[in-house]
Amino acid sequence: MRSLLTSLILTAAAVLTPPAAALSYTVYTAEGKNTSALQQLVHKLLPPATEGASECRFLELKTACNDVPQAEIQAEAIEAGVTHLPCLVLADDMGPYATLLLHGLTRQSIEQAATQATAPERESKTEQRRFDSQLYLLFARCAMEEPTAETLDELVQESRLLLSHELCPKEMQQLIGLRCLYPLLMKQYATGHTGAHTPATEAKLLEAIAALEAARDLDPESATGKRAHDERHRLRMARREARKYE
Repeated sequence: MRSLLTSLILTAAAVLTPPAAALSYTVYTAEGKNTSALQQLVHKLLPPATEGASECRFLELKTACNDVPQAEIQAEAIEAGVTHLPCLVLADDMGPYATLLLHGLTRQSIEQAATQATAPERESKTEQRRFDSQLYLLFARCAMEEPTAETLDELVQESRLLLSHELCPKEMQQLIGLRCLYPLLMKQYATGHTGAHTPATEAKLLEAIAALEAARDLDPESATGKRAHDERHRLRMARREARKYE
């Protein structure tokens, strides 16, 4: 925990620091909307470009997310706090700090939103949205990305990082373990298995089993825990059957 002195210093700094100007602007729109009309509206309202400011981006959120690039845009929107469309997101070098609906948007509301850059609760809100964004992208990549050795390594590492994240609740830890980490490790095992067990493939299989059992043991009576239990039983039976032919 921060000391009282540190908290007072940070609070004082937030009060004394003038509102930061947005360094970037992003407009999120729903699929099929008239983007050109929205561009005209937003460009009329944005403050004059200043040194270091980037132009406004326009990103379309698809109704259905069918590939990783679309998922990355969705994840970016989650981190920005997008809940309604169309909207304007203001960001500085620390990331997004304000999300404004285009309906009723004025130049004054954009200028007033700059105060949110120094809001005391910004850090905690940003951390939660960033975690949600990373979680969404993990599940999307596991479902849609080509399972190369490199991507598998990345996704296993990301799974473990999110599993140990302080914001990850137990039920989400179970889902990550069962739906992401365990299948990823099994894919690594299958990739390395060329017809005969080796110490390396056996170690990878045991790693996958450990991930599955950890997900089960977090809460054996939950729906996810029971699914993990069933999968562990299925795996045990499959290994027993395979030994007949070894």
